[in-house]
Amino acid sequence: MRIYDKYILMLASLLLVSTIILAATNEARLDLYFSIYLIEALVLTELYIYLNPKAKRALSTVNYVLFSGFLVIVAAKVVEILWGIKLL
Repeated sequence: MRIYDKYILMLASLLLVSTIILAATNEARLDLYFSIYLIEALVLTELYIYLNPKAKRALSTVNYVLFSGFLVIVAAKVVEILWGIKLL
């Protein structure tokens, strides 16, 4: 099994387990799901840092997109706290 296959299999397993745990606790907040998925993806990518440079660049791009989505969620929460306007 190649390293890419192991990475994808491990990420899918982590996302599945966290989804099952959150669903079992009746969690319905989308921002919590996204934050947990982001943390899992970032940590797993750092653990698989020995990927080749092309794969690292591609994963870095994906991580930047995920992190910008996280910043949007944080900005929406700040707006909700400060002005009481619910954006998401």
